[in-house]
Amino acid sequence: MTDLIDRLRRGGRGAAGLVPAAALALALSACQTHKIHTPLEARYKPSNIYSRSPVLSPEVKRVAVLPMTALQSTEVFQAGVDSLQPLLDTELDKAKRFEMIVVTPEDLRRWTGQRVWRADESLPGDFFDRLREETGCQAVLFDQLTRYQPYQPIAVGWKLTLVVNKERQIFWAADEVFDAGDEAVANAARVYELDHITTQSPIPDANAILNSPSRFGQYTLHALFATLPQR
Repeated sequence: MTDLIDRLRRGGRGAAGLVPAAALALALSACQTHKIHTPLEARYKPSNIYSRSPVLSPEVKRVAVLPMTALQSTEVFQAGVDSLQPLLDTELDKAKRFEMIVVTPEDLRRWTGQRVWRADESLPGDFFDRLREETGCQAVLFDQLTRYQPYQPIAVGWKLTLVVNKERQIFWAADEVFDAGDEAVANAARVYELDHITTQSPIPDANAILNSPSRFGQYTLHALFATLPQR
């Protein structure tokens, strides 16, 4: 590509000794396109997934999505919760598996006595019945942020659990950590950036996602919700 630009500069000068702007711009554009090429091999796929069935139970049409919990009560984890909770709701809605009912911490405390609950806690005896009465849901999604490293290499971990009210049993669960220091994870994130995220830049930067905790978190949620049972 450098040779191409040199040839344009030597052989493409006009009377004023200038390189034709259109030709040089085309060469520079080709350079930029080459730089953002992303190989398709070695893309990470979530593997620590449990699903009772590849198809969602027909009775599960509405799911109560609980407020996000964090593995640790630190400022860093809280910043992660604040940043990623809206993205979780958005990506789950995009998955189009069921109708979502987003439960606020205030509602959950009024109905159950606590603002947040984890799937592995000892839940009140009427927990699922109360949520069904208040939201009309047939299942509940518990979501926990298990790792949040907002500096390079970015890392985001999730423990997600879908429990059917009637049976009180797990229908789907994911327990994954996405580490951008892993080349397969980084490559999958780059592909997601180019395919799904719109930016104002005229030249897409596939590596931008590796510098943005929120964009990287969005990729992780997209990857996990893609493993949900089909409708």
